[in-house]
Amino acid sequence: MPTDARMDAVVIQASGSPAQSLAFRSEPVPKPGPGEVHAAAVNPLDVANAAGYLSTPLPMIPGGDYAGVVVSDGDHAGQEVWGSGPALGMALAGKRPGTHARFVPLPETWLSRKPDCLSMAQAAAVGRSYRVAWETVMNAMKLMPGETILITGGAGMGGQAATAIARWRGAEPIIADRRKPDGVENFIDTSSAGIREAVLEITGGRGADLVLDTVGGALFEPALRSLRFDGRMAGIFSSQEPVNITPAVKTWPLTDSAEAYQTVLDGSAGIKQVLLPTGRNQS
Repeated sequence: MPTDARMDAVVIQASGSPAQSLAFRSEPVPKPGPGEVHAAAVNPLDVANAAGYLSTPLPMIPGGDYAGVVVSDGDHAGQEVWGSGPALGMALAGKRPGTHARFVPLPETWLSRKPDCLSMAQAAAVGRSYRVAWETVMNAMKLMPGETILITGGAGMGGQAATAIARWRGAEPIIADRRKPDGVENFIDTSSAGIREAVLEITGGRGADLVLDTVGGALFEPALRSLRFDGRMAGIFSSQEPVNITPAVKTWPLTDSAEAYQTVLDGSAGIKQVLLPTGRNQS
């Protein structure tokens, strides 16, 4: 390839809305060993990058997910490959250009052969959503066949990826969102139903074995309360406000322990009953 070869690329030239921040222009083909990109997904992380939330040095070609053909010399030349680079085009990757361009240089260790059953567009769409969902649901939470998993934001890309993985694993997904994805059996409309109550009804009063919260905010606490005893929960959301997981507490002196016990027996509506042996209010 000529040393002065150029390619079409999307470049973040300034932080702001997509219309303000992105430019389509001609850029030098990167060196060494470029791979030709046939498709590259746009993720929420890319949008955040363009908006300036990641402090990426500009100008920069964004994009992490890709599917394409290796065009450099070597053992992989001509192979159809796919993958998701770790923060390509982001601040964490320094000045490495991303995949929203015709060519992109990639280390050989990042390359995986594209499945023949997927088109380039389909392969590029798998990328980060499925990678994050797999690492969270399978590697971190250890989802097992037969378990139930509540997925908040299940209509989003990450939620749909987690749902597909749960079904493949032989688990039962419960989707909580404002929109019901196609093919979902257990669905909770978060705009009109209480998550905890609906989960208890679906699970026969037991609660979910796992919770994957992809939304956070107001859904975090009811999702947490939907877990069975000794259940597991993980979150893959980015919240503007810190999540408060401190339970509501009512304190009692030891002299009123019978009343505290009876309150728990009667159902304490999510309020933790705490005995204070010293008699001092420590809440």
